[in-house]
Amino acid sequence: MIAYWTAAAGLLVLILVHLTAGEKEVVSPLLASREFKDDVKYVLFLCWHLVTLVMAGAAAGYIAAAMSNGWRDFALAGTILIALLAVWSFTVVIWKRQRHRDMPQWIAFAAVALLGLAGHVTT
Repeated sequence: MIAYWTAAAGLLVLILVHLTAGEKEVVSPLLASREFKDDVKYVLFLCWHLVTLVMAGAAAGYIAAAMSNGWRDFALAGTILIALLAVWSFTVVIWKRQRHRDMPQWIAFAAVALLGLAGHVTT
């Protein structure tokens, strides 16, 4: 149960960073850019916030599962989604030859996915 609470807390911190620092460092410059057409910018903006929603949904699943075992399937779905984000983020870093320090998202997603997994095996 504590693993679910910790996973939820981790995601809530990630959401806070995503919506504050991420908006300032990524979203605002993207939307102000003249290098992309508006439709491309807004698709990327949409994708940015789809990640926000996935994290929020997974956090809700972890909180619900921490309070009642009846929600474990929802937490499992969240764990799978967060693990997929970790794998894809890591893949992009390697594939596009990025530096891990410039794109560390996969580390945070992997840590949350492992906490979610711990919640599944300990309850």
